[in-house]
Amino acid sequence: METLREEEVLALEEDLLVRLVERLTPLVQRAAADAAKTAMHQLRLDLMTHISRHEDTIRRLKRSEQALNHVPSTR
Repeated sequence: METLREEEVLALEEDLLVRLVERLTPLVQRAAADAAKTAMHQLRLDLMTHISRHEDTIRRLKRSEQALNHVPSTR
C-alpha cells in the first residue's frame, strides 16, 4: 500500500513537472526573443553612432583638404 502511494506521488510530481515545462517553455522562448531583439536594437544604435562619428571625421578631413588646396603657395 505504501509503495502504491509513493508511485502515485511520483506520478503526480511528474505530471506537475510536465505541465510546468509546457507553461514555462513558451515564456522562456518569448523572453529570449525579446532580449535578443533588444540587444540587436542597441547594437544597431551603437553602429549607427559609430558610423556617424566616422562620417563627421571624413567631412572634416575633406574640408581641411579643400582648405589646404585653396591656400596660395608662396613660391
